[in-house]
Amino acid sequence: MRRTALLAAVVTAFALVATPARAADAAVSVLSFNLWQLPWIANPNTSDKEARAQAAERVIRAQDTDVVVLEEAFSAQAEGLRDRLVDAYPFRTPLVGQSCSTSPGWTSVSGTCSNSPIVVNGGVTVLSKYPITEKHQLVYRTSYSGTADYLSNKGAALVRIFAHGKALWLAGTHLQADEAPDTLPKAHQVRMAQLGELRDLVAARVPAGDAVAVAGDLNIEYWAGQDRRDAAGRTQAEQGAAALGGPLRTAGAGEYTFDAVTNPDAAKSVPATYRDSLDYVGSVRRAEVGPVRLVHYDGGTIPSDHYPVRAEIHY
Repeated sequence: MRRTALLAAVVTAFALVATPARAADAAVSVLSFNLWQLPWIANPNTSDKEARAQAAERVIRAQDTDVVVLEEAFSAQAEGLRDRLVDAYPFRTPLVGQSCSTSPGWTSVSGTCSNSPIVVNGGVTVLSKYPITEKHQLVYRTSYSGTADYLSNKGAALVRIFAHGKALWLAGTHLQADEAPDTLPKAHQVRMAQLGELRDLVAARVPAGDAVAVAGDLNIEYWAGQDRRDAAGRTQAEQGAAALGGPLRTAGAGEYTFDAVTNPDAAKSVPATYRDSLDYVGSVRRAEVGPVRLVHYDGGTIPSDHYPVRAEIHY
């Protein structure tokens, strides 16, 4: 009797390992790229921004992913970059927070979008080789007064991409940034709340059976956040995954998306020894994210203070 029960348990366990939980028969490649194309008021050096925008274009074309999520695409030079990429990526969203109405091309808008002349857009846009059939704008209700991000309509673009005969939903986003050591605790709380808002948007807009992924600069320090655990023992990245409702992945060990040691543009805003990963690709529902790979620059003009990340999303 005991032997029979043990044999049955072994067979059951083998079946659970051998049988995939879900067949993911389609894949879309995604590049997330923080362009560091700040508004004129923050960086009036248009020649530098144009040179970097052209360098970013070369990186994007070389990677040739199916979808590109851009963050910090605030400048006129970033807009020129988007225009030049229309041959490769004919489908795109407006910039998050540039307009607080649906008229520029949004299917819906939600959140706390400001029309104040001193508030800039959120800098996020999604470009795709495949048709985008729905575009939902969220400007985060949760923000951090007193920081530069408070004067930006930061949020997310949730899009429905129809590729390989089925729908994949992707949210491109940029979360609250840290500005100084004393802002770390509250900024982290704001980021977690923003991820909760994104999760609520998915619940409101996406059919239950559809796959949903996320990509962007989440400003969650993956490595430093290992030591900032909550009462449940979760790292800050694990806390973010819990707030979102799915796993978050970034570059592997020994690689950093914001690296002042190898990227002199990053060293302009942080100590020269700073190295961490802030950029992620993740799954909210029914999507599987392959390994996240860091995209290095090959020389010449450095496009940004961030390195892009790319991954395949299976759904």
